[in-house]
Parts: sequence; C-alpha cells; structure tokens
Amino acid sequence: MNRSIPLSSETAARHKHADSSFDVVIAGAGIAGCTAARLFALEGLHVALVEHHAKEDAYKQLCTHFIQPSATPTIRRLGLDCLIEEAGAIRNNINIWTRYGWIGNLSPVDKDGMELFGYNVQRRTLDPILRRLAVTTPSVTSFLGCHVQRLVEQQGEVKRVELAGMDSAVLQTRLVVGADGRSSPLATIAGVKAVSTPNTRFAASAAYRGVRLVRGTCSQIWMRGPKMGYIFPNDDGITVVAYMSTKDAFEEFHLSPRDSLTRAIVSFPDAPDLSTAIPAGRVLMVKDYPNLSRRASARNIAFVGDALMSLDSLPGVSCGFAFQTAEWLVDALTPALRDDRPLRGALGCYTRTVSRRLYGHRFFVRDMARRRKFNVLERLAFAAAAQDDWASRQVHNFAARLNGPAQLLAPQAVLRMLWVCMSRPASSSAQRDAPV
Repeated sequence: MNRSIPLSSETAARHKHADSSFDVVIAGAGIAGCTAARLFALEGLHVALVEHHAKEDAYKQLCTHFIQPSATPTIRRLGLDCLIEEAGAIRNNINIWTRYGWIGNLSPVDKDGMELFGYNVQRRTLDPILRRLAVTTPSVTSFLGCHVQRLVEQQGEVKRVELAGMDSAVLQTRLVVGADGRSSPLATIAGVKAVSTPNTRFAASAAYRGVRLVRGTCSQIWMRGPKMGYIFPNDDGITVVAYMSTKDAFEEFHLSPRDSLTRAIVSFPDAPDLSTAIPAGRVLMVKDYPNLSRRASARNIAFVGDALMSLDSLPGVSCGFAFQTAEWLVDALTPALRDDRPLRGALGCYTRTVSRRLYGHRFFVRDMARRRKFNVLERLAFAAAAQDDWASRQVHNFAARLNGPAQLLAPQAVLRMLWVCMSRPASSSAQRDAPV
C-alpha cells in the first residue's frame, strides 16, 4: 500500500500563484526534475516545476525499475528512502552470471567498507511518491498539465519561460533545467542537439506475479554472448522479467512476445520457471533505442537525467544517474543562485562534475551496445570475479556505479585478476561452452 502525501489547499492552488519570478524553472517532473526541485527548495530557492502530465500519479512505464546503489545517498538526502520502503520498495543487490559462473551476491561497499544497496521499486510506486514529495516542499510551485512553449532570451541568456497547456504563464528565472526525458522538448526549443550512437540490441520486458526465484530475492542478470536476461523482484509482489538480444532476432521474437520471453528466460542457468507465473501487464518491446547524450549546459540552461544522457538499458543506470545528476546540479548552482552571482562558473563546475563522474561509464555503455561479445578485459574481470571475493567486489562496485573504469581496470587490479585466473580453478557454476 503506497503512503500518500496529501496536498494542501495552498499547494493545489499554486497554478494560480501571482508571483511569476523564480530562481529556477524545471521542465519535467520525473525522477531528475523532482529531485532537483526538492533539493533546490530545501536550500531556500524558489522553484517552478513544469510537467506536461496533468495527473500527479503519472509514471514512466518503460523502465527496469532498478536503482543503482550509487543513488542511495541522494535518496536519503531527499527523505525519500523511508517513504518508498513503507510502500514496499526492496533493497537490492544483484547476482551476475556469465559463462565463467555466478558472481556471488556480494553487496558493494563504500570507501569505509560499509555495505551499500540500491532499490527495486516500480515506477508506478516511485514516481507519484517522489512527485508529491517535491510539490509539497515549501518554495516549489507546480505547473502540472503545462509545457514550455517558448524561451525568451536577453543578452545571451534565457530570462523568461513561456508556458502553455492547462495554464498559460510567463515565468521569469535565472536558471532553466531540462529534466524532460531523452527526447527533451526543452532541448529542441533551445537548439541543443543530442549526440546519438548505435545500439545493436532490442529489449523486451514484462511484469509477473508469483515468480518462484531459484537464487533468492536479489536481482539477477544473465550475460550469455549477445543474449541478456534479467529478473527484478519489486514491490507489491511484482517481478519484472526482461530480455535483450541483437536486432536480427527481433522479428522472430515479436511474432509471439510472451512465449518468446518465457523460452528465452528459462534457457538460462538457475532461471525461474515462468509457466506458473501470472502476467501483470503486456510485454513491452523496444527495437530502436540509440544512446543519446547532450552537453550538460548551454547558456543558463542545464540538463539532468535522461535529458542529459539516455543510454542502453543493459546496465540499468538511468534512474540512478537521474537522482545523482540532479543533486550535482543543485550543489554546484545553489551558492551562485543564493548570492545572486553570475551562473557561468557554477554551470562550468556542474559540467566538469558530469564529465568526471559519468563519461567513463558512458564510454563503456556505448562501446558494449555496439558489440556482441565481451572484450578481453571484460572476460578477465568476469572470470576472476566468479572465483574470488575481492574480484567480485571490484565488479559489483563498478556495476553499482560506485567506482569508475579507472578503478576497475587500474594496473594493480588487472594484475591481481590475472593472478586469480591463473592460480584458481574455474567456478562450479561455469559453462565454458557458452558464448561470450
């Protein structure tokens, strides 16, 4: 049962608010937009949150419903962790299988050795809770059922944002934030184009009830050559089942999606039997999902979440990065907004943070989305992780986006993985004839 945050009469009437001057105008009330809105408001700034959906319980359907542990500190800062746990969100870890065997269910750890976790939670649960939390935060004015129609610039910066939809309004602002998804209408209006790179895979997913898991209630992923399978236990007894393969298999799969998904999943080692599970919705399929990314800022416009970077769903990073990029933006821009200083330096700081924290991950995701096989370093890491707890921690910390490629593939780490592979026997769960 979801815990609902009731709206006060004052909040419900905010569409008619007479004050049209805001420190920040945010387009999009998904994960990134609501995170930025609440955190900016908690810093004492006045925020306009614009969302084209009129209903507060709107949610994103196409999602893995998986939040990486790297985002958990942001979730706690928002005060969201208790709310989603009361609504049934499951603290997640993940089991990973490759031809080299299972990489055990070892929680990633922080720099102090403390175990960390992420969350499995349906977006139908998460999105309404987070949106209510944001719009009920003092200093947030919500414009639901509205969209940005025009940006008015003066001296190279956006000074006014014109809204259309259920309300028409002109909002004065110092900062505009694009949090309106991978297609980002705001970016189109602002003339900020996305860079697109190929993704050779299609994806299919479906929700079920009554899935009997073989390896416990943690999330599970199988990586067998170009074929990838996922199991995500979620709130309300729902398990999300997903499968990815190369596009040349799409047409045959699409002829009978439900049966194809069942056959694909049961082919993996220790996979659950879906024959007795109860479907809880249709099979969602996506054939063309290129990797998109935009520059982090342009003039006094900043982008967060999928509007900044929307990548192949294989690593499940979009939700986590939505929380994190919004938090980085707030931390970088708040001092300049509060002190009425120029924003250029603060936006540069945000851009550098994005580059330092995300671009290594982006490179790996883009690279893997083009390939059918693991490269040499991936084979080494997965083989060592299936045989050794230290190597397993390395892989888990990278998969959880707590460490970047530089830590995973540091020379000393590669040498230790080589030593593990040469000195220890193969994992008992290995399947050496499986493709990589």
